[in-house]
Amino acid sequence: MSVEPEFSAMTTMELRAYTLENRDDEEALYAFLDRLHTENPNSQVYQPEDNVAEAISEYLEHKNKQA
Repeated sequence: MSVEPEFSAMTTMELRAYTLENRDDEEALYAFLDRLHTENPNSQVYQPEDNVAEAISEYLEHKNKQA
């Protein structure tokens, strides 16, 4: 019997590493994705068929303004 790790106690980097080492653990994947969304609620998920050229341009423009 294996004990399920406590994802909420892991840092984001630890949770990422666990998810990469345990790719079949869907609960870990969802915990990691939820964590990423919580840390960056304005993040956008794109589908392969989406045209991301505008999003990339906006990102680069914003990044250049910060520099």
